[in-house]
Amino acid sequence: MGKIVLTAYISHGAPTLLTERSKIHDVYEDLGGALEGRGVDTVVISSPHYFSRDRFEVESRECIPCIQDYLGFPQELYKFSYEARNNLNLVSEILVQSKSIGIEPMKSQLWGLDHGAWLPLHFMFPKRDVKVVPVSIADASPGDHFKFGAAIKSAVEKIDGTVAVIGTGSPLHRLDLIRYGYYGEERFKPGESFDKELITIIRSGDFEKVQNIQNEFPSLFRAAAPEGSLSPLYFALGASDRKDFIGETVLHEFMYYGVSLVAMILSAEKGVRNSLASFETDRVTA
Repeated sequence: MGKIVLTAYISHGAPTLLTERSKIHDVYEDLGGALEGRGVDTVVISSPHYFSRDRFEVESRECIPCIQDYLGFPQELYKFSYEARNNLNLVSEILVQSKSIGIEPMKSQLWGLDHGAWLPLHFMFPKRDVKVVPVSIADASPGDHFKFGAAIKSAVEKIDGTVAVIGTGSPLHRLDLIRYGYYGEERFKPGESFDKELITIIRSGDFEKVQNIQNEFPSLFRAAAPEGSLSPLYFALGASDRKDFIGETVLHEFMYYGVSLVAMILSAEKGVRNSLASFETDRVTA
């Protein structure tokens, strides 16, 4: 019987984080070390850049290629490649469990690992010794993304293995406000306010309130323009275990003025929880 030892929502930032150093790199590395110590063999990851319009998708190729899904960046960012092996047993079980609750994702062989997935994975697992199952977000409600995450939790419990489930993205994602290279103290206030509300709700452990945040704070949600409308967060939340729920934001910072970077530990089993106890509290600015 498999188990999920961690669910998390973690920002991937801009592709330039491959070569720029930020506090979030320490979180990637600490998380990777904690998961390696617990024997994690598979990561199910949802990037906001993997979007399917009608139905959710699950990447089903045995070897998952790297995608440079961006334009206008330095040439070195196009030479980088991070590939991974898939966990095809888990892919099959995800399809079964999803269908049982009325969500029927499609197998896909058309995507891969975009920078929303490979950037954190590169720093978390530099040895590339874990399997990766990329799943899409879709033109669907927060509740449907939550249900898809819950189906993945059920699928993991049907197979052998130790799994982490990660959604990536930024709560504040105003690319029209970007100031490349800026890491100063000035904040986009509406985005900062939205982040603080999200951090507070996540800490409360109120799953339903998180899914309803767009309706509860409509003006702040529009101003922050969350990446992927927070769908990867809803997905990771659905895979979370309520009895192991933490809801702790271990990093909150800003990149280029228009983007926020967060690392939210949603749920973690005891061994991973103990490993995370050493995380520095001064990483959180909210």
